[in-house]
Amino acid sequence: MAEPKNIDPELVTCSFKCHNILTIVGDIKISCQMIKMKDSYYIWVGDIVDSVMNDLSLALISDYEKVPISTKLMGSAIDSTSINMAARLATKLGKPVYISFNIKADKLSIPAIEKKLSQEISNSLALLEK
Repeated sequence: MAEPKNIDPELVTCSFKCHNILTIVGDIKISCQMIKMKDSYYIWVGDIVDSVMNDLSLALISDYEKVPISTKLMGSAIDSTSINMAARLATKLGKPVYISFNIKADKLSIPAIEKKLSQEISNSLALLEK
């Protein structure tokens, strides 16, 4: 029987960069956690009080399509909020974007929440690129 070789593990530096945002839109307190990975972004958006992950969408740019390819990976297919946000951000960033949008709000509040998050995310992504 062959003798086992001693293999020294190589430590690799983590290249993930994280940023957290806390903001308020109307009566809703929102937490947003962003992770910049090597070639993609992960963004979790949820209520500060109720930290759950019931939704996840992915959008990415294709060389063969003018609009981003997007899909719902987890959650209700009826709610397209995360798919739309992921597609807009993937277009803007030119990289795949995963978004988990976990805020229960009425249809009238969603545009205000998206607008505020878009501003906050744009400002924060500039920090993550450094």
